[in-house]
Amino acid sequence: MINSHAHLDFDDMNAVEQNAVAIVPSIGKQNWIDVQMYPYFAFGIHPWMIESHSEQDLDYLEYLVKCNNPIAIGECGLDYIKEIDKNKQIYFFTSQLEIAEKYNLPVIIHAVKSTEDVIFLLKKYPQVKGEIHGFSGSEAQAQLLTKMGFYLGFGLQITNKNSNKIRQIVTNCPLEFMLIETDDHQNPDDLQLVAEEIALLKQIPIDTVISQCDNNAISLFNLQ
Repeated sequence: MINSHAHLDFDDMNAVEQNAVAIVPSIGKQNWIDVQMYPYFAFGIHPWMIESHSEQDLDYLEYLVKCNNPIAIGECGLDYIKEIDKNKQIYFFTSQLEIAEKYNLPVIIHAVKSTEDVIFLLKKYPQVKGEIHGFSGSEAQAQLLTKMGFYLGFGLQITNKNSNKIRQIVTNCPLEFMLIETDDHQNPDDLQLVAEEIALLKQIPIDTVISQCDNNAISLFNLQ
């Protein structure tokens, strides 16, 4: 089972099972070195971290991408809940979309209260594909993103019976465009709970969920 988004390098994280596969995104220059300890990693600058990054860091990010073998650019994106300058967020996000386009890599996108702007910007880079991790947009946005070829990542929030909107989106989203993740949840092996919940919501066998979501991750991130 492939965990499409797990911050395994964070200090309080439990180790994954020996045969587990996880994609480890970075959040900025502070962990670009750490994530390289894992077989599948991504380089990016998280929108929360842009105020501690400069133009030179974007140049260095591209240098790392060129010299190493990340499977994606990310975690990058927009977060409008945080009081961080929107124009600066957009600049750093589009700069990373340009790197992804240049090196033919998918993107791992963080979008909070910003999905409409993310979609608008993605339309300017039609060659770039990727996932909206921890999807929290609307049903209509989910449908548009999947039509654009983007995958939607879902985590443990869907196990909350009060999360009606996101649970309905999971029910309606084609399985061919879904990825499962644990993000910064302390126990990444709880990925099984996410798969079980999707199976329940869609009323399909859990083996079908795991197989399709694994194939989606393999296809998007070109995993070997």
